[in-house]
Amino acid sequence: MARSASFMQYMRAHGNAPGPTQRPVLAGAITGFVAEVPAAAMLWWSGALASATQALSLRAWVTLLLHWGAAFIGGAIYGRVFSRAANDVHAGWLFGISYGFLIWMIGPVTVLQWSLGRPLALGTAAMGVLVSHLIYGLVLGLLFPGIHRLLQKNLNRLKSPHGPGIFGVKPEKALIDNSGK
Repeated sequence: MARSASFMQYMRAHGNAPGPTQRPVLAGAITGFVAEVPAAAMLWWSGALASATQALSLRAWVTLLLHWGAAFIGGAIYGRVFSRAANDVHAGWLFGISYGFLIWMIGPVTVLQWSLGRPLALGTAAMGVLVSHLIYGLVLGLLFPGIHRLLQKNLNRLKSPHGPGIFGVKPEKALIDNSGK
């Protein structure tokens, strides 16, 4: 009984369906775009960017641009999959780093090695690819709640009951007056 009650409290706090004033996909995409900065720095520092560039037969800036686009899309998917649960400030880093590991397993380890027929990177560069994905996920999980709140605050400011609503239309007066007058 206690186990089901705690699960219900979790679902109330972290419901799966976001409300109409929440934008988890947009928040995830923006966060993914920002989280790519330290991940790309790790790729460059470890030599993984040069290894990926050589393995894919592309220029470095094209490889980096493709990685940035994948991070943008990956962030949007993170926001969609975790929805309101990603807003948890205390556990967001755990969701994020787990997601970064999952993306590493799917992307460079499985799909790219299968399509290339050989590893994308070896040695230090391979470790750099893993660490860059973990950094990406960690930053994604840490920044998502703040960026999501910022987007909600801006949306709520447009719909504020204290001023004009969206497009200058004033909101309806409250049906129940709680002031006691």
